[in-house]
Amino acid sequence: MPPGSPLDLRPQKPTERTLTVPIGSAARDDLARCLVERPAITYAGPRALRDSAEFFSAAERWLTPSSRLLDLGCGPRDQAVVAEYLRLSYVGVDFDSVHADLLCDAHAIPFAGGSFDAVFAYAVLEHLDNPFLVVREVARVLAANGIFFGAVSQGEPFHESFFHHTALGLLTVLRGAGLHAVRLWPSYDTLHSLSQMGRYPKPQRLLIEGVYRFGKAFPFLAPRKFFRWSARDKAIDELHRAASICFVAEKA
Repeated sequence: MPPGSPLDLRPQKPTERTLTVPIGSAARDDLARCLVERPAITYAGPRALRDSAEFFSAAERWLTPSSRLLDLGCGPRDQAVVAEYLRLSYVGVDFDSVHADLLCDAHAIPFAGGSFDAVFAYAVLEHLDNPFLVVREVARVLAANGIFFGAVSQGEPFHESFFHHTALGLLTVLRGAGLHAVRLWPSYDTLHSLSQMGRYPKPQRLLIEGVYRFGKAFPFLAPRKFFRWSARDKAIDELHRAASICFVAEKA
């Protein structure tokens, strides 16, 4: 197969799937049970173009040499260098990237059930038109006790995206696929993302960035939060203000 010509396994005609969705939500209970602090950085290898050291540090206890890793929405295939350092068996798939090992649609992942020990998705779910179906597919291709980890947009402005996820929304999607959330944590603040990615005139973006930096420099301007809230309360508050949410979830 010539370079830049990945094998194309995308569906060639429209197909239909049936999803069963439970009524009622356990998302708040799931949030109460999972970790919400940032993971310590333990990954010491080469950094990918899209820095994933935090993600692979959080996933460390599930990953062993020869673990099978699916990079879903691999883009430039930059995580291959991380997988090589960790001695993982790596496959990168994408809908249209010439760098991918395979072209596929995440709504119909072309692998047998239980094919992977871990699935990584770096800012992918928001670009897909049915995240419930995609995460069901992720759960299907995961082996027992496998993990799904990565990040999904919450407060980032539109960037060819369909569904952004709050913490409760993400937990609902994960649970609906039979995945148990182990940890959620914030990437960066929504105001900062608006100043960097928002479709506003430059003066407005500078003002938004100024407001963000002012609040970060003077957190005691919210005295009840600063002095009385527990560390977990503050972490959850930061999570709800995050531009994107990082996660690790395990298949039961």
